Amino acid sequence: MIFSLAVVALVEAVNQLGKDTLHQRREASVQERMRSLLIEYTRLPEPPEEAKIQENDVTYTIRRTKLDLKNRDGLPLNDLFEVRVTAEWLEGREPQTTSAETWVYPPLFRR
Repeated sequence: MIFSLAVVALVEAVNQLGKDTLHQRREASVQERMRSLLIEYTRLPEPPEEAKIQENDVTYTIRRTKLDLKNRDGLPLNDLFEVRVTAEWLEGREPQTTSAETWVYPPLFRR
């Protein structure tokens, strides 16, 4: 009886370890894709204000928003944008969402 309980507990522990490993690999893959999308959309000459990309079962939403900032002298800082990538997917039955963002000054990347 005790041996069977130990075996069941061991099998459950191995199963949970496998699930956790898959979740971490998936999360790392999504994070890497969000990073590459951020780089891509901060370097495009004429990026759209919003874009949706469906890859496998993950939906990436990229939004570019003009920032309304002023310097110390109260003068507006023009051409500054926030670029945000949001990823949404299902992990089993649980909806998952994560996002990454950066600010960009497009003239910095023009030649």
